[in-house]
Amino acid sequence: MKRVLYLLFICVLHTNLSAQSVNFENVYKACMLAQSSMSYGLGSQVEIREAANLLTKTSWSPLILQNVDIKHEASIKNHLVFSPEFLKAVADNRSVYKHAKMYQEEQIAAQRGGDVLLCTKCVKAQKSVVYAFRHTGGNSNIAAIAEVNGLINLSVIVKDQNGQESKPYKITSDEFKGASSRKLQSIKVPEGNSILYITIENKSKKDKSVAIIVE
Repeated sequence: MKRVLYLLFICVLHTNLSAQSVNFENVYKACMLAQSSMSYGLGSQVEIREAANLLTKTSWSPLILQNVDIKHEASIKNHLVFSPEFLKAVADNRSVYKHAKMYQEEQIAAQRGGDVLLCTKCVKAQKSVVYAFRHTGGNSNIAAIAEVNGLINLSVIVKDQNGQESKPYKITSDEFKGASSRKLQSIKVPEGNSILYITIENKSKKDKSVAIIVE
C-alpha cells in the first residue's frame, strides 16, 4: 500500500512539474516559429500566424531585466520583436520593422499574467550584453532565441543572498560559433533573495534581436 501511495505521489508531482512548464514550452515554440518563419528572407504567413496565435493564447508576462552591461545593445529598429502584436502585423503585411521600438515598448508595458516571462533585446554583432533578474528560490528555466540567421550563446550565473556565485550554467556544444537558440533547464536557485546574471553573446556578423524567456 505504501508503495502504491508513493508511486501515486510521484505521478502527481511529475504532472504538476510538467504543467508548470507547458507555458514555457509554448512561448519557446512560438519564438522558434517566429524565427523559422523568416528563413531565406521569405515570411511564411502560416508560421507567423501560428506563432502569433500561440503567444496570444499562452499565459506569460513581460520580462523586466536590470541592466548590468548593455554598452553593446543595438537599436531594435528593423529587427524582429517577439510579441504577438508585432507578428500579427507582419502577417498582415504591414510595414512594422521600422516601428520595432514601439512594439518593444508595448511588449514591456503589456499587462498579461503568468509565471513565464518574455522580452526582446537586440545585441551588436559579435558582442555580449549582461542583464540581472531577481529570484526568490527554486528551479528556473531560461531560454534565448535569436531572430533569423542569428547565432548566440546563453550563460547564467546565480548569486545567492550571501554573495556566493554558482558556476556558469551554459551549453558548451558549438560554443565557438553559437546556435540559433539556447535553452537552460532546471537552474537551481537557493531560497532567499538571489540574483541571476544572464549573458547573451551574439556570435553573428550582424546585429540580432533575441527573445529571452524566464520561468
